[in-house]
Amino acid sequence: MTTLCRKYSLPFFCLLLVANTFAGELTSRMELTLNRVWHGGPPSYTGDFVLADAVPEHVRRFTEFSGDVSGRYIGAMATVAQFTGKNFSELDRVVAKIVKLQKEDGHFGDPFSTSEVTKSDMAILWGNGRLLIGLLEYYRLNPSPEVLTCARRLGDCFVNLGPRLNDPAIVQKFSGDQVAVGYICWTQIIEGLVELNRLTHDGKYLKLSSEIALNTYRHPKQHSHGFACALRGILELYRVTHDQQWLKKVESEWDGIIDSGNLLPQGALPEIFKPLIARDEGCAEADWVRLNLGLWAETRNPRYLDSAELSLFNEFFFNQFSTGDYGHHAFTADGVASRSARAWWCCTFHGLRAFPDIARAAFHAEPTRLCYDLPVDGQGNIAGLTVQADSRLAQDATVSLTVTKADKAEHSLTIRQPVWASALEIKLNRQSITGVAKTGAVEIQRRWQKGDKLTVQYVLRIRLLPKPQDASHVAIWHGPWLLGVNEQNEPTFFDEPMEKNRVLLPAVAANGDLLLKPIVETSKNTAQFTAPAAHLALPYLPGGYLAQPQTATLRPIAEHTAVADSTPWVWWFQAKK
Repeated sequence: MTTLCRKYSLPFFCLLLVANTFAGELTSRMELTLNRVWHGGPPSYTGDFVLADAVPEHVRRFTEFSGDVSGRYIGAMATVAQFTGKNFSELDRVVAKIVKLQKEDGHFGDPFSTSEVTKSDMAILWGNGRLLIGLLEYYRLNPSPEVLTCARRLGDCFVNLGPRLNDPAIVQKFSGDQVAVGYICWTQIIEGLVELNRLTHDGKYLKLSSEIALNTYRHPKQHSHGFACALRGILELYRVTHDQQWLKKVESEWDGIIDSGNLLPQGALPEIFKPLIARDEGCAEADWVRLNLGLWAETRNPRYLDSAELSLFNEFFFNQFSTGDYGHHAFTADGVASRSARAWWCCTFHGLRAFPDIARAAFHAEPTRLCYDLPVDGQGNIAGLTVQADSRLAQDATVSLTVTKADKAEHSLTIRQPVWASALEIKLNRQSITGVAKTGAVEIQRRWQKGDKLTVQYVLRIRLLPKPQDASHVAIWHGPWLLGVNEQNEPTFFDEPMEKNRVLLPAVAANGDLLLKPIVETSKNTAQFTAPAAHLALPYLPGGYLAQPQTATLRPIAEHTAVADSTPWVWWFQAKK
């Protein structure tokens, strides 16, 4: 991590932050995006720049979404500050300024219309909804009467608007193809209202949340980020009320997304649901990971953890630009094109906001054991035992689990064996050990001592996935990673006519795994955000000269962060018959 600070010229606070966190890829990626928001550019997130949408002062893009950038900035930075224990002074100054910008009716930015509900009203609702949850996330970090009063006034504004926005005619009017100014601008407010109730115990906010939740459903041409935000809000509604109807609704809508084909094989939600699938969106990917982790926490159904992991190691990491921004990439039939957009106005904040939730989900505690779920950096605790995880999964397919606190009693540590690993090879203080095999896991029970170190080696599987509705094309997976080729590293693969390239697939083992040999990296100094543990050599016949077979290096699409932002990728390959 100190290497990252030197490479990106991070300030001294970065070194302090590293000392109190972890050493793996997840931490490095969070630091990259944190530095982008806190010190990067262009554009730079100065106080005036951030607050322009709450004034309003129309000096940048999307200020009509009143409070959107303001709220996202406040929420992301407050959550990271709480997670790391670090102070960001400019955040406090922004919040102090924003409470003074609140309008008499409680909202921020441009005025609402006084007659019929318009698209401009929906934009204002969207931004104010993001601002409400942002203010409340700041309140978790730094409780103050001024901030809570501000949030309550905004929540009361929504309560007053409730009858107008919950009208069935308005639901129908804005449930078409309005996308960013559709009815999702209202339903995404659930998240902030539930949190406001959690803090104030005022039932009117919960009542409005329930009324909005009943009007939340998926439809074609819908903005996936807004819909996923609403689902996260309904899950929070369940957590507060314990009313099973809300959990069942979220699970049913989750099924609907999967069954409708709106979750792409790399774990991406398209920016707009079918039939307008054209590009991804960093906000939606962060939402989807967080939603799945939330469902996993509430149900312990492994399908949600598997789904979160799929999206995390592929689309969420892939979506992160070399600058630390998140944003958009245009889909092609076989991957993504060179067209991309760094969405500094939304996705960069939403991506940053997701990292603490991901790190916290690395472990979960049960009454009699500590469980390590995701092979990422994190820390887990039960009474008498604390374990820190530092992941080197991308470098050598290992994770180190270090005991940082232990009493004299026996404790169980359970390590999940994901579907993409054929085995777990475990060493305790450099000595091989055999744990007790559980369903999808290995359990180790002992009297732990402070300083004990487990090294977990994940034996990576190599799998083949046929393309939906087109079995002539296949995708190749190594461990949790979807593999592809990119034009920067493999320019000859993109020679015309590349659409006629044919890959030469090896034999398939009895368990269905491909018998491809991993590439052995000769240098220990691997580039930042690459995954040499997953690299494979793929022979293929070039479309323009079939008589001269070539070999390309397959790389995880997550390595997109390490290449030029406009680099096209291919991950669907046509196999030679």
